[in-house]
Amino acid sequence: MDVMDSLVGVELKEKRGGNFRFRMYMTKEMLDAPIDVLFLNVRPYHCLMRAGYKTVGQVVKAVASEEGIGGLRNCGKKSVLEIKEQLFLFNYNCMNASKREAYLQEVVLLNTMPRGS
Repeated sequence: MDVMDSLVGVELKEKRGGNFRFRMYMTKEMLDAPIDVLFLNVRPYHCLMRAGYKTVGQVVKAVASEEGIGGLRNCGKKSVLEIKEQLFLFNYNCMNASKREAYLQEVVLLNTMPRGS
């Protein structure tokens, strides 16, 4: 099951070539954490390690950049989506419980509104 499908009962389908959108709210400690905390499968983990990404902050910066991580060797659409989903989950799980519901609502809104809005 896709992470987005389980949010607040709203059905959001990842279209082929689509994009999972969310904002990152991270502290310095979170950004300095090793990528191991993302609990990635072997392929996306090795793609990041081979490219020299060692911290969550480096991955966040790469995902946010125009170049992204899709151009990394052996890093296809499924791996990119998994990396993004794991970044989202890491961010969500590190949040204060009182902020989680508002964050989920923001993510749902970002992923249901038309592009360019």
